[in-house]
Amino acid sequence: MQEVTKQVIERLIEEKEEPCISIYMPTRATVSSEAKKMSIQFKSLLNYVKKELLESRNMDSRDTEELLKPATSLIGDLVFWKNQKEGLAVFISPKQFSYFRVKSPLPEKAIVSQYFYIIPLIPEVMFNEYYYVLTLSKNQNSIFRCTKGSIEKIEIEDIPKSLKEVSKFKESEKILSFHTSGSDASGAIFHGMGESDTEKKNELLQYFRQIDQGLNKYLDKKSKSPLLIMSVKELFPIYREINSYPYLLEENIEGNPDEVTPDVILKNAWEIVAKYFNRKLDDIVETYHNWKGTGKTSTQLEDIVSASYFSRVEQLLIKNNVTQFGNFDPEENHVYLAEDGNGQYDLYNFAAIKTISNGGQVYVLDDEHMPDGESIIALYRF
Repeated sequence: MQEVTKQVIERLIEEKEEPCISIYMPTRATVSSEAKKMSIQFKSLLNYVKKELLESRNMDSRDTEELLKPATSLIGDLVFWKNQKEGLAVFISPKQFSYFRVKSPLPEKAIVSQYFYIIPLIPEVMFNEYYYVLTLSKNQNSIFRCTKGSIEKIEIEDIPKSLKEVSKFKESEKILSFHTSGSDASGAIFHGMGESDTEKKNELLQYFRQIDQGLNKYLDKKSKSPLLIMSVKELFPIYREINSYPYLLEENIEGNPDEVTPDVILKNAWEIVAKYFNRKLDDIVETYHNWKGTGKTSTQLEDIVSASYFSRVEQLLIKNNVTQFGNFDPEENHVYLAEDGNGQYDLYNFAAIKTISNGGQVYVLDDEHMPDGESIIALYRF
C-alpha cells in the first residue's frame, strides 16, 4: 500500500481532468461482520457520488458506471475491508484511481469537484515529509530516505563506500614510495612509515568531501529536506566542517551505525526530526504574531484565495473541518461565495492547492491550535 507523502498530494493536485471525486471515511482493522458494515458505508458514499454525477454534472449513466467501476469493485472485497487502518481516502477521475489507508481517523465525506479535496490528507504529511539520514563511519557509509514511518536505503553514485576506498591509492604509494641513491638499493630512504594526526584528519576530510559532493548532486535543495547524521561522537564535527548541504541538522544521532538496524536508525532519527518539524510550525506562528497589522499576513478568506492563486502565500494555516463553497475569477481577481457546492468548489481547499502548487507550505490544525481562533491564516511572500 502506497504511503501518503507530499509527492502524492502534489500528484493529486496536478489532476486537471474533471470530474475529480474524493471519498473519505473512517475505518478500522476488523472482523468479517464489521468489514461488511464498512463496505455498506462505502457503497452509500458511492451512491451519493453517482447521484451528483448524474444530476449535477449531467453525466451519461453508462459513463458514470465506467468511471466508478474501480471503486465499485471494492464493495464486495471483504479482504480489502478487513485490512484497513484508521481512515480510507479514495480518489477517482477519468485518468486515475487511487486509494490510501491512513493511520489517522478521517471524516466521512464525498465530494465531486473540479479539484481533488486534499485537506484531510495534509495532516498526514505536515510532519511526514522526506528527510535523509547519513550513517557515517570509517568502515562504511549509507544514505537512507525516510518519513515518519518508513526508511529506505538508496544508492548514490560517486560516493565512496568507506575511508579505505579513498585511501587505497595513498596506501599503495606509502608501500612503494622510496628514493634510491645511485643503483645501491641499500641506500633507499622510505617515506610515509608514520602518519601524523593532521594527515589522518586531512584524509578523513577528503573522504567526507566526496560524500558531501555526491549528496549535493542527489538531494534537491528546493525540497528543503533535512539531513541528519548518525556517527560516533568525534566524526560529526569533522563532517559538519566540510558540509555544504544547507539543511543539515545541528543535532545528530550519536552512536556506531555499523552496529544498528534500519529500524533502530528510524526510531532514533524521528525523535530528532519531529522536534525540527514542530519548531518550524512554532516559528510560523511566532512570525504571524510579529507580522500582524503590517500587511504581510491575512485572515480573510477572499484575500487569501486571490493571493494563493497569484503565488503570494508562503505559509498557510487552515482550521480542520471548515468549508466555504464558491469560486475565483482570476481575470477579475474576485472571489464569489456560495451557499452550497452546486457548481462550485471549496475555497479553503482551493487556497491549499494553489499554495502547494506555487511552492508554499500548508498546515491543517485543530481548532485549539489555530492562532487567535481564526479559520485561515496566510503569511505572504511580499
